[in-house]
Amino acid sequence: MKRFVFTLLAMLLPVTAVYAQDDCSHVTSSLEMVPCSEAAKKAADTQLNLSYKQLMARLESDYRADPALGAEYAAKVKESQRAWLKLRDANCPLEAFEIETGMPAHVFAVNSCIARMSRERSAYLDKIVPALASDKSTSTAPANGACPSEEFPAFLTAFSASIESQRRLTAMTVKSLVLKPVAGKDRSTFEPSTSGVSGASFTYPLMAAVTPGKTPGVEIEEVDDSHVNVVDKRAGNSNVKIFNFSRQACWVLEGVEDWSISEKDLVATRNPGMSRAENFCEQRAEALGGLGFLEQYPLTVELIEASLENYVCAAESGDPEASESAARLSLSQMASQLETSKVEALFKAASKTPSGALGYASFFCMGNSTDYDGPCLHPKQAEEQVIRAINMGSIEAMSYLASTFEGGKLGTKDMSRALACYQMAADKGHRLSIDNVARLKSQGPEPIKASHCI
Repeated sequence: MKRFVFTLLAMLLPVTAVYAQDDCSHVTSSLEMVPCSEAAKKAADTQLNLSYKQLMARLESDYRADPALGAEYAAKVKESQRAWLKLRDANCPLEAFEIETGMPAHVFAVNSCIARMSRERSAYLDKIVPALASDKSTSTAPANGACPSEEFPAFLTAFSASIESQRRLTAMTVKSLVLKPVAGKDRSTFEPSTSGVSGASFTYPLMAAVTPGKTPGVEIEEVDDSHVNVVDKRAGNSNVKIFNFSRQACWVLEGVEDWSISEKDLVATRNPGMSRAENFCEQRAEALGGLGFLEQYPLTVELIEASLENYVCAAESGDPEASESAARLSLSQMASQLETSKVEALFKAASKTPSGALGYASFFCMGNSTDYDGPCLHPKQAEEQVIRAINMGSIEAMSYLASTFEGGKLGTKDMSRALACYQMAADKGHRLSIDNVARLKSQGPEPIKASHCI
């Protein structure tokens, strides 16, 4: 009986506050309730579909640099939307439960609920990538909710000026790139890993203040009319960050690339002969250099420079391998060249190993030069280092000394000694030396007789 009376009253009386919705607030007759609610539902559905399509278009545009991540994001949106539609369609009949199904008041209540929830969902989708009110002002202290400037340099100054500005002008979901260890490989092998994270989860400020004009260590790279990258090198080559901005209703931070390596991913005691800091330096040198030498990332130069800086740091321990890596990288023409005294000191420390001694020999011949093509500058010292390497068991040093005797590179041309050194290396299975032994023995009318190598 209660349900029948409630239904009858709803049919006969004008729309009351119980059923009134914003879009049907003008309704004064029960006869207008259903048509009005149908129109409101249709309008809300149209807006919801538009908001959904605009979000998908934004995702496609904003994730052009990483289509796979964009597709993953879009799939999550689709999954969420399907689940929400089921929730809405299950929720709204609850709001009309006390009204007899099929009656105009029941239809009105369900339609009004659908319209209201659809409008709320539309507003939510619109905010997934913030669209801030446009303001052509170039003020560096934006009012709450205003866009500081349409011109990116002025916007960047305002964005970086305060924690509040950075938090407000950061997208709800941000593409985050970090360097992570590669599973199954040693701890000094890293690769970039990207994911979508909540902008609210960041610790602000993300960026130190950028002053108007050119800021040392900060580079602005225009990708296209709607996308700009800010490369921040102020913390050094080992801690470069790239901030990705896109132009929407206002410029918005949509991506943060962190090209540093966290200490938590490194081993403090990997090399017992190094301090904690030197251990971290050596692993960073290997990891960042490994990424740089691939030459497939925009920070190739910075990554290789970081590798050199970290090898020099690790070499402070006197470790021969770190010292050799630093010296050779300095002469590779891929990084900055260290001063001559520094390179010599590094090679001297490296000469405790066979390959380091060979590198030191090369330094004695060529000096701190990347393109020297003249006679060996210090042949006596160079030969001493090659012989040290041989005494440490270096087959490459045996072959190298043989070639210097054959060509006279170190001032002594002696084919019998060359054959003896080639033979020494050949006896240890060195393929090139085996071929050279056969070549020298077949030359000339008289066979060459091997004398002594060292």
